[in-house]
Amino acid sequence: MTDSADMPGQISRRRFIIGGAAVVGGAAFLNACGDDDDDDAGATAENATGGDAAATTAPGAGAATTAPAATGGTIKIGYVTPQTGALAPFGEADAFVLDALRDVFAAGVAIGGATYAIEILDRDSESNSNTASTVAQELIVQDGVQLMCVAQTPDTTVPVVQTCTNNEIPVLSNNAPWQPHYLGIGGQLGPDVTPPVASEWNYHFFWGLEDVIQVFLAMWDDVAPGGVVGAMWPDDPDGNAWSDPNVGFPPALTAAGYTLVDPGRFPLGTTDYTAQISQFKDAGVEIVTGVMIPPDFGAFWTQCQQQGFQPKAVTLGKCLLFPSAVASYPNPIGLSSEIWWSDRHPTTSSLTGQTSADLAAAYEAATGRQWTQPVGYVHSLFEVAIDVLKRAGGATDKQALLDAMGATNLETIAGKVDFTNPVVPHVTKTPLVGGQWVASDEWDVEFKIVTNEQLPGITIDGALEPIAY
Repeated sequence: MTDSADMPGQISRRRFIIGGAAVVGGAAFLNACGDDDDDDAGATAENATGGDAAATTAPGAGAATTAPAATGGTIKIGYVTPQTGALAPFGEADAFVLDALRDVFAAGVAIGGATYAIEILDRDSESNSNTASTVAQELIVQDGVQLMCVAQTPDTTVPVVQTCTNNEIPVLSNNAPWQPHYLGIGGQLGPDVTPPVASEWNYHFFWGLEDVIQVFLAMWDDVAPGGVVGAMWPDDPDGNAWSDPNVGFPPALTAAGYTLVDPGRFPLGTTDYTAQISQFKDAGVEIVTGVMIPPDFGAFWTQCQQQGFQPKAVTLGKCLLFPSAVASYPNPIGLSSEIWWSDRHPTTSSLTGQTSADLAAAYEAATGRQWTQPVGYVHSLFEVAIDVLKRAGGATDKQALLDAMGATNLETIAGKVDFTNPVVPHVTKTPLVGGQWVASDEWDVEFKIVTNEQLPGITIDGALEPIAY
């Protein structure tokens, strides 16, 4: 198959103009949406480099940000994400989103009657939890960030939140199912447990295990209701949470009439899955589920083809989210997964006024690559950050920032983020739908929407279909 990144001509000039105009117009839109009492603040008379220019850009990132003359000073926001390593597909969209946001913030942000320069300092976790903690510590101690943002699986969010908690730095997080994130930072769940605040310094928004379970079950009811399900849950925060006997898949599958075949936890980086495949074949597994990183699933799925294992449905989290990864697998048509964000979501950015379709088109025009789900969620993380800063009156008062986070009720491009309606303290949920990878005229593969119970405003393309071999 041809790599779609090598075919920028697939993006029409009209789509480029639509997407580009939305981003270029973002700065004016952001200031226009400021609080009424900000109107008297001078916008920016002239541009000048704000703060430490060397600190505005991480190694390997874009050029240093040129900030406007800021009457209120500079606010530094840290951002940690996996840009390299096994989780790199989660960070594939970071450069685009951060560059677009830096353009949006170039004219400054009106907060409490003053104009503030906003610096985003991004760092690569290298898909390693220890590195995530280390770079977060550097952002706090060496770079002096006043607010931290973090995303992309509990392997990244948990160590960064723990580091911020230890340093008493407010931190916003998403792109990690709430249970493994919440449990990882010290939360407690159970039938006789009143969920406590896991960290006073962290607010988190994303869907939960109950949501992905609902989506997966709805999809499977179309191909093998009450069938035999084989599980691929690794020995990592996601795998341990998804397989949890209390809040994970096992009790839900039993309650829904499915038979579970669980070969047990396996280490990340496993290269030989013969034992699991043999067990699945012997048990008559019709559906494979799990939550694997892309390299591990690639090895597993290749061996399934080689060993003649042909389940009706293969529905996993994490490894089947990204078109670039899915297109690299053998026989990718028919694989299925949850969808957190898409170009068809009926949502709009509170920062730029872009619709989800606009933002996806802008990404494709700028990169020559197909939109990917983290585009919307990384963007939404900074929507919430700016909304919080505006309501807190800046970043100098940590308690004001935390109070503003807790009072957040904002429509974002990822959906409503409402911390006044938490599922557990400091955690709120965003909607989830289901999708199946199908052939595409424009790209190697594309999603079709097959479930929408949690987001009725998105149109369904049809039911999940059995994989064709």
